[in-house]
Amino acid sequence: MSPLSNGGHLVAWAEKLPSGRYRGVYRDAGDKRRSAGTFAHKSAALRAANTKESEVRKSMVADPNAYKQTWKTWADKWWPTRSVEPSTLKADRIRRKTHLADRWDDVPLGSITRQDVKAWASDMAAGGAGPATVQRAVHLLSASLNAAVDAEILTANPAARIQLPKGAKAQERFLTREEYTALRDELPTTDDQLVADLLVYTGMRWGEMSGLHWHRVDLKRGIVRVVETWDEPGGMMKAYPKGKKVRDIPLTPGLVKALKERRKSLPAKLTCSVDHVAGRCRSGLVITTEKRASVLRNSNWSPIWRDAVERSKIGHARIYDLRHTYASWLLQAGVPLAEVGRLMGHVSTQTTAGYAHLAELPSAAVLAALAAPRLPHAGPNNKAV
Repeated sequence: MSPLSNGGHLVAWAEKLPSGRYRGVYRDAGDKRRSAGTFAHKSAALRAANTKESEVRKSMVADPNAYKQTWKTWADKWWPTRSVEPSTLKADRIRRKTHLADRWDDVPLGSITRQDVKAWASDMAAGGAGPATVQRAVHLLSASLNAAVDAEILTANPAARIQLPKGAKAQERFLTREEYTALRDELPTTDDQLVADLLVYTGMRWGEMSGLHWHRVDLKRGIVRVVETWDEPGGMMKAYPKGKKVRDIPLTPGLVKALKERRKSLPAKLTCSVDHVAGRCRSGLVITTEKRASVLRNSNWSPIWRDAVERSKIGHARIYDLRHTYASWLLQAGVPLAEVGRLMGHVSTQTTAGYAHLAELPSAAVLAALAAPRLPHAGPNNKAV
């Protein structure tokens, strides 16, 4: 096989057939192998493959200026038009500088190929970047090229639908009641215990819990409404939770009692003193830091959590596992999967489906029967049915 290279990546080549003839091979816009025909000489096969590959490149460009406009020039135009969260924009700005700029800034839009993108992704992985880092970097490039297609500069996105390495899925951890009690007992203060209780008995995400305002808590009805969300990377309060799914969650009697006691102990505050992305703040936060009475950051509470986990000897557990635990307790109690998804504010039904196996755990009655000391077994006088 004799490759014709472009930028160091294979785009067209010739391969020798058993008959002694040569086949010209190239890749189309969808990255599929295509034949440019068979020829008696290798050079002819290469020329044919190169011609076809050139036609593919031209077919992907709607505007001839795409070969003059670099990716950086286009990205600078596209960037201000993006409609994303401030935290996403901040992370993407760092991602662009770290992973995209050196590789793509000086490359003309019309010259970017799928092979180039694949090679870049492989280079990042080989350089130590994790699967999630590679995926997000490629997705950012792909978003910019999608915009170029919308702007009728390109006819196709060379970074679309590229197979990328998947990250190892984090091990699911669902705490038993006994494990949670042991962990809770190791938390140093009642305020810390309330933080954990809110997470495990409501299934709220950290940003939803730390962004919870008092006017969203109805202690008479025993309901909390999840609306505002603390955006820790962006340093501001968003006006809606993930997926913009506002939801009501019932509170346990124990939580209602603990929240009533907390409310009595706190001075009344008209606002949370945190910048809101939209709207005005109508009350203070339910959970705050002890000294400054400001929003509680995950990064500040994590050391407290880790110490309690270690002392409780329950094994590895993340703060986010309290959300998993909430789902597992509900499903094991017979709450329908769809209702669990609603309570947790899942954007996709596929996310909820990931918990389906928990609904199939043996019931308490089955486990009690299996644990019976004199459970009959098949034998000479006790035939199995």
